[in-house]
Amino acid sequence: MPPPDTGDEVVNVLLAAGHQVRIAVDEALRASVGLTLRRFKVLQLLADIGPCRLRDLAEAVAVVPRTMTETVDSLESDGLVARRSHPNDRRAVLLALTPAGRQALTVGRRRRAETVADFTRHFTAAQRTQLVELLASIRRHGPPEPESRAPESRAPESGVAPQ
Repeated sequence: MPPPDTGDEVVNVLLAAGHQVRIAVDEALRASVGLTLRRFKVLQLLADIGPCRLRDLAEAVAVVPRTMTETVDSLESDGLVARRSHPNDRRAVLLALTPAGRQALTVGRRRRAETVADFTRHFTAAQRTQLVELLASIRRHGPPEPESRAPESRAPESGVAPQ
């Protein structure tokens, strides 16, 4: 993949570093638990919010339900996610992590943390603080995130309390 060319050296380096981290995490997850980063994020979301409808998951990650169906189908066939009846709506189906899904998530989180740490281990505490401040400044001074993509607007409303 060619390096980013936004016309701004800082943004180019930022985008390239983010891409490099994502690739490394994706490869580490594939090697350790057989999951892509996308599938791992779905497991993580289910762990964070508890059982929910497929539509809620799709909305939370801003994809069309059909795309999420394919992801969930593969997670279910791997025994990581299970479908079960909604306790308050006989027509609805809830998705939940299985014990194997929780185990894959635990191992994947550990492996992800190890991989990410490799990128920043060489920073001193002062360098880490400065870099965080600089990156936070970029976020503060950029345009606001569209409402449909803002993290707080992506919480699913399944009607079922997280477990």
